[in-house]
Amino acid sequence: MRLKQFTLGLLALLSIGSTASAQKFFERHEYGVMAGGAQYFGDLNPEYGFKHIRPTGGAFYRYYFNPYISLRMGLSYVQLGYKDSYSENSFQKTRNLSFQNNILEVSAIGEFNFFRFQTGNIERRFTPYMVLGVGALYSNPFVMYNGRKTYLQPLGTEGQNTTPYRDRRYSKVNVMAPFGAGVKVWLAPGVNLGVELVHRFAFTDYLDDVSQSYVGVNYFTPNGMPNTASVLQDPSITIDGQKLGREGKQRGDRATIDQYLMGQITLSFQLKTYKCPSDNPIWDDY
Repeated sequence: MRLKQFTLGLLALLSIGSTASAQKFFERHEYGVMAGGAQYFGDLNPEYGFKHIRPTGGAFYRYYFNPYISLRMGLSYVQLGYKDSYSENSFQKTRNLSFQNNILEVSAIGEFNFFRFQTGNIERRFTPYMVLGVGALYSNPFVMYNGRKTYLQPLGTEGQNTTPYRDRRYSKVNVMAPFGAGVKVWLAPGVNLGVELVHRFAFTDYLDDVSQSYVGVNYFTPNGMPNTASVLQDPSITIDGQKLGREGKQRGDRATIDQYLMGQITLSFQLKTYKCPSDNPIWDDY
Protein backbone atom coordinates (compact mmCIF):
# COMPACT_ATOMS: atom_id res chain seq x y z
CA MET A 1 0.00 0.00 0.00
CA ARG A 2 2.80 2.39 0.93
CA LEU A 3 4.66 1.48 -2.28
CA LYS A 4 1.56 2.29 -4.32
CA GLN A 5 1.15 5.68 -2.57
CA PHE A 6 4.84 6.50 -3.12
CA THR A 7 4.61 5.59 -6.81
CA LEU A 8 1.50 7.73 -7.32
CA GLY A 9 3.14 10.66 -5.50
CA LEU A 10 6.29 10.39 -7.60
CA LEU A 11 4.25 10.35 -10.80
CA ALA A 12 2.33 13.45 -9.65
CA LEU A 13 5.56 15.35 -8.92
CA LEU A 14 6.99 14.42 -12.30
CA SER A 15 3.79 15.58 -13.95
CA ILE A 16 3.91 18.95 -12.15
CA GLY A 17 7.56 19.42 -13.02
CA SER A 18 6.91 18.62 -16.67
CA THR A 19 4.05 21.15 -16.79
CA ALA A 20 6.13 23.88 -15.10
CA SER A 21 9.02 23.38 -17.52
CA ALA A 22 6.57 23.77 -20.43
CA GLN A 23 5.36 27.13 -19.12
CA LYS A 24 6.94 30.48 -19.92
CA PHE A 25 6.39 34.14 -19.14
CA PHE A 26 3.22 35.56 -20.70
CA GLU A 27 1.29 38.78 -20.08
CA ARG A 28 -1.04 40.85 -22.25
CA HIS A 29 -1.86 43.53 -19.68
CA GLU A 30 0.33 46.48 -18.73
CA TYR A 31 -0.19 49.56 -16.53
CA GLY A 32 1.88 52.70 -16.70
CA VAL A 33 2.48 56.39 -16.07
CA MET A 34 3.96 59.08 -18.31
CA ALA A 35 5.34 62.59 -17.92
CA GLY A 36 7.01 65.17 -20.12
CA GLY A 37 6.37 68.45 -21.92
CA ALA A 38 3.91 69.84 -24.48
CA GLN A 39 4.16 72.58 -27.09
CA TYR A 40 1.18 74.32 -28.73
CA PHE A 41 1.02 75.25 -32.44
CA GLY A 42 -1.70 77.46 -33.84
CA ASP A 43 -2.74 81.06 -34.53
CA LEU A 44 -0.34 82.45 -31.92
CA ASN A 45 2.47 80.10 -32.93
CA PRO A 46 2.14 79.57 -36.70
CA GLU A 47 5.90 79.16 -37.19
CA TYR A 48 6.10 76.11 -34.90
CA GLY A 49 8.32 77.74 -32.30
CA PHE A 50 9.34 76.08 -29.03
CA LYS A 51 9.40 79.08 -26.68
CA HIS A 52 6.76 77.93 -24.19
CA ILE A 53 6.99 74.20 -23.44
CA ARG A 54 4.58 73.28 -20.63
CA PRO A 55 4.32 70.15 -18.42
CA THR A 56 2.15 67.15 -19.14
CA GLY A 57 1.50 63.82 -17.46
CA GLY A 58 -0.91 60.91 -17.31
CA ALA A 59 -1.61 57.22 -16.85
CA PHE A 60 -2.43 54.41 -19.26
CA TYR A 61 -3.40 50.80 -19.73
CA ARG A 62 -1.85 48.77 -22.56
CA TYR A 63 -3.19 45.52 -24.02
CA TYR A 64 -0.92 43.38 -26.21
CA PHE A 65 -2.59 41.52 -29.06
CA ASN A 66 0.79 40.04 -29.94
CA PRO A 67 4.48 41.09 -29.60
CA TYR A 68 4.05 43.61 -32.43
CA ILE A 69 0.65 45.23 -31.91
CA SER A 70 -0.95 46.69 -28.78
CA LEU A 71 -3.74 49.07 -27.81
CA ARG A 72 -3.14 51.83 -25.27
CA MET A 73 -5.95 53.57 -23.39
CA GLY A 74 -4.77 56.77 -21.72
CA LEU A 75 -5.82 59.72 -19.60
CA SER A 76 -3.60 62.84 -19.77
CA TYR A 77 -3.37 66.33 -18.30
CA VAL A 78 -1.75 68.87 -20.63
CA GLN A 79 -0.84 72.50 -20.05
CA LEU A 80 -0.66 74.72 -23.15
CA GLY A 81 -0.04 78.42 -23.68
CA TYR A 82 1.56 81.05 -25.87
CA LYS A 83 1.88 84.81 -26.41
CA ASP A 84 2.15 87.00 -29.49
CA SER A 85 5.07 88.72 -27.79
CA TYR A 86 7.19 85.59 -28.38
CA SER A 87 6.96 86.15 -32.15
CA GLU A 88 9.27 88.20 -34.37
CA ASN A 89 6.31 88.99 -36.65
CA SER A 90 5.33 92.68 -36.42
CA PHE A 91 1.59 91.97 -36.86
CA GLN A 92 1.60 89.49 -33.98
CA LYS A 93 3.54 91.82 -31.71
CA THR A 94 0.96 94.53 -32.37
CA ARG A 95 -1.98 92.09 -31.99
CA ASN A 96 -0.67 91.21 -28.50
CA LEU A 97 -2.92 88.21 -27.82
CA SER A 98 -2.12 85.44 -25.33
CA PHE A 99 -3.76 82.40 -23.76
CA GLN A 100 -3.34 79.46 -21.42
CA ASN A 101 -5.25 76.19 -21.49
CA ASN A 102 -5.24 73.21 -19.15
CA ILE A 103 -6.44 70.24 -21.18
CA LEU A 104 -7.79 66.87 -20.11
CA GLU A 105 -7.70 64.20 -22.79
CA VAL A 106 -8.69 60.56 -23.14
CA SER A 107 -7.29 58.50 -25.97
CA ALA A 108 -7.22 55.10 -27.62
CA ILE A 109 -3.91 54.61 -29.41
CA GLY A 110 -2.65 51.70 -31.48
CA GLU A 111 1.04 50.88 -31.06
CA PHE A 112 2.95 49.10 -33.81
CA ASN A 113 6.36 47.68 -32.87
CA PHE A 114 8.99 47.43 -35.59
CA PHE A 115 10.70 44.55 -33.79
CA ARG A 116 9.27 41.65 -31.82
CA PHE A 117 9.07 42.93 -28.22
CA GLN A 118 8.83 40.56 -25.28
CA THR A 119 9.64 41.75 -21.78
CA GLY A 120 11.97 39.37 -19.94
CA ASN A 121 13.42 37.97 -23.17
CA ILE A 122 16.98 39.29 -23.56
CA GLU A 123 16.80 38.80 -27.33
CA ARG A 124 13.58 40.85 -27.58
CA ARG A 125 14.56 43.72 -25.34
CA PHE A 126 14.24 46.83 -27.56
CA THR A 127 12.01 48.17 -30.32
CA PRO A 128 11.10 51.44 -32.03
CA TYR A 129 7.36 51.85 -32.53
CA MET A 130 4.74 54.03 -34.20
CA VAL A 131 1.44 55.19 -32.73
CA LEU A 132 -1.85 56.24 -34.30
CA GLY A 133 -5.16 56.77 -32.58
CA VAL A 134 -8.15 58.90 -31.69
CA GLY A 135 -9.28 60.71 -28.57
CA ALA A 136 -11.32 63.48 -27.01
CA LEU A 137 -10.15 66.57 -25.17
CA TYR A 138 -11.68 69.08 -22.81
CA SER A 139 -10.25 72.60 -23.09
CA ASN A 140 -11.17 75.97 -21.62
CA PRO A 141 -8.77 78.78 -22.67
CA PHE A 142 -8.07 81.59 -20.22
CA VAL A 143 -5.81 84.55 -19.46
CA MET A 144 -4.73 86.20 -16.26
CA TYR A 145 -6.47 89.59 -16.18
CA ASN A 146 -6.12 91.98 -13.25
CA GLY A 147 -4.55 89.15 -11.27
CA ARG A 148 -7.47 86.76 -11.82
CA LYS A 149 -7.98 83.74 -14.10
CA THR A 150 -10.49 84.85 -16.74
CA TYR A 151 -12.00 82.25 -19.06
CA LEU A 152 -12.34 83.44 -22.65
CA GLN A 153 -15.11 81.28 -24.12
CA PRO A 154 -17.96 82.92 -22.12
CA LEU A 155 -16.76 86.36 -23.26
CA GLY A 156 -17.34 85.57 -26.94
CA THR A 157 -14.19 87.40 -28.04
CA GLU A 158 -15.01 86.89 -31.73
CA GLY A 159 -18.64 87.94 -31.39
CA GLN A 160 -20.08 84.53 -30.45
CA ASN A 161 -22.54 86.16 -28.04
CA THR A 162 -24.07 88.36 -30.73
CA THR A 163 -26.59 87.33 -33.36
CA PRO A 164 -24.49 87.90 -36.52
CA TYR A 165 -21.63 85.71 -35.25
CA ARG A 166 -23.33 82.89 -33.35
CA ASP A 167 -21.96 80.39 -35.88
CA ARG A 168 -18.50 80.98 -34.36
CA ARG A 169 -19.46 79.40 -31.05
CA TYR A 170 -17.18 76.52 -30.09
CA SER A 171 -17.38 73.56 -27.76
CA LYS A 172 -15.07 72.83 -24.85
CA VAL A 173 -15.07 69.14 -25.86
CA ASN A 174 -13.49 68.18 -29.17
CA VAL A 175 -12.04 65.23 -31.05
CA MET A 176 -8.27 64.94 -31.43
CA ALA A 177 -6.05 62.58 -33.43
CA PRO A 178 -2.62 61.57 -32.09
CA PHE A 179 0.21 60.13 -34.18
CA GLY A 180 3.91 59.76 -33.57
CA ALA A 181 6.78 57.44 -32.74
CA GLY A 182 8.93 56.26 -29.88
CA VAL A 183 11.32 53.63 -28.59
CA LYS A 184 10.90 51.26 -25.67
CA VAL A 185 13.09 48.84 -23.76
CA TRP A 186 12.46 46.51 -20.83
CA LEU A 187 14.53 47.35 -17.76
CA ALA A 188 13.59 44.16 -15.89
CA PRO A 189 11.06 41.40 -16.61
CA GLY A 190 7.70 43.16 -16.53
CA VAL A 191 9.14 46.70 -16.28
CA ASN A 192 9.30 48.73 -19.51
CA LEU A 193 10.69 52.21 -20.24
CA GLY A 194 9.70 54.27 -23.28
CA VAL A 195 10.47 57.65 -24.84
CA GLU A 196 8.07 59.07 -27.42
CA LEU A 197 7.03 62.13 -29.44
CA VAL A 198 3.32 62.21 -30.26
CA HIS A 199 1.65 64.99 -32.24
CA ARG A 200 -2.00 65.84 -31.61
CA PHE A 201 -4.33 67.37 -34.21
CA ALA A 202 -7.23 69.02 -32.36
CA PHE A 203 -10.37 69.21 -34.46
CA THR A 204 -10.97 72.77 -33.35
CA ASP A 205 -9.32 76.11 -34.05
CA TYR A 206 -10.16 77.50 -30.62
CA LEU A 207 -7.68 75.95 -28.17
CA ASP A 208 -6.25 79.48 -28.12
CA ASP A 209 -9.64 81.29 -28.48
CA VAL A 210 -8.40 82.76 -31.79
CA SER A 211 -9.66 81.77 -35.24
CA GLN A 212 -11.37 84.36 -37.42
CA SER A 213 -11.80 88.14 -37.65
CA TYR A 214 -12.44 91.00 -35.24
CA VAL A 215 -16.08 92.05 -34.90
CA GLY A 216 -15.38 95.54 -33.59
CA VAL A 217 -15.57 96.98 -30.11
CA ASN A 218 -19.17 98.20 -30.54
CA TYR A 219 -20.48 94.64 -30.14
CA PHE A 220 -18.99 94.54 -26.64
CA THR A 221 -19.80 98.06 -25.43
CA PRO A 222 -23.40 98.86 -26.36
CA ASN A 223 -23.44 101.61 -23.72
CA GLY A 224 -19.99 102.88 -24.65
CA MET A 225 -18.39 101.65 -21.41
CA PRO A 226 -15.39 99.29 -21.69
CA ASN A 227 -15.66 95.89 -20.00
CA THR A 228 -13.60 92.71 -19.66
CA ALA A 229 -14.79 91.29 -22.99
CA SER A 230 -14.05 94.51 -24.90
CA VAL A 231 -10.52 94.68 -23.48
CA LEU A 232 -9.57 91.03 -24.00
CA GLN A 233 -10.99 90.68 -27.51
CA ASP A 234 -8.52 93.34 -28.64
CA PRO A 235 -5.54 93.98 -26.35
CA SER A 236 -3.55 95.25 -29.36
CA ILE A 237 -0.96 97.96 -29.06
CA THR A 238 -2.33 101.35 -30.12
CA ILE A 239 -0.62 102.81 -33.20
CA ASP A 240 -1.37 106.39 -34.24
CA GLY A 241 -4.27 106.40 -31.82
CA GLN A 242 -5.91 103.35 -33.39
CA LYS A 243 -6.12 99.69 -32.35
CA LEU A 244 -6.20 96.64 -34.64
CA GLY A 245 -9.67 95.39 -33.71
CA ARG A 246 -11.79 96.92 -36.43
CA GLU A 247 -14.73 94.86 -37.70
CA GLY A 248 -13.70 92.41 -40.43
CA LYS A 249 -9.95 92.77 -39.86
CA GLN A 250 -8.00 89.53 -39.51
CA ARG A 251 -7.61 88.22 -35.96
CA GLY A 252 -6.71 84.57 -36.61
CA ASP A 253 -6.34 82.04 -39.43
CA ARG A 254 -9.44 79.88 -39.81
CA ALA A 255 -7.76 77.76 -42.52
CA THR A 256 -5.84 75.70 -39.96
CA ILE A 257 -6.72 73.76 -36.83
CA ASP A 258 -4.79 73.91 -33.57
CA GLN A 259 -2.20 71.29 -32.69
CA TYR A 260 0.18 70.32 -29.92
CA LEU A 261 3.22 68.09 -29.61
CA MET A 262 3.88 65.97 -26.52
CA GLY A 263 7.29 64.52 -25.67
CA GLN A 264 7.04 62.02 -22.83
CA ILE A 265 8.82 59.31 -20.89
CA THR A 266 6.67 56.27 -20.09
CA LEU A 267 7.19 53.70 -17.34
CA SER A 268 4.97 50.63 -17.35
CA PHE A 269 4.55 47.44 -15.35
CA GLN A 270 3.20 43.98 -16.07
CA LEU A 271 1.68 41.68 -13.47
CA LYS A 272 3.25 38.33 -14.30
CA THR A 273 1.24 35.23 -15.08
CA TYR A 274 2.33 31.93 -16.56
CA LYS A 275 0.53 29.95 -19.23
CA CYS A 276 1.38 27.07 -21.53
CA PRO A 277 2.92 28.11 -24.88
CA SER A 278 0.43 25.88 -26.70
CA ASP A 279 -2.36 28.10 -25.35
CA ASN A 280 -0.60 31.29 -26.52
CA PRO A 281 1.42 30.50 -29.68
CA ILE A 282 1.89 34.18 -30.60
CA TRP A 283 4.17 34.60 -27.57
CA ASP A 284 6.48 31.67 -28.40
CA ASP A 285 9.92 32.38 -29.81
CA TYR A 286 10.34 31.71 -33.51
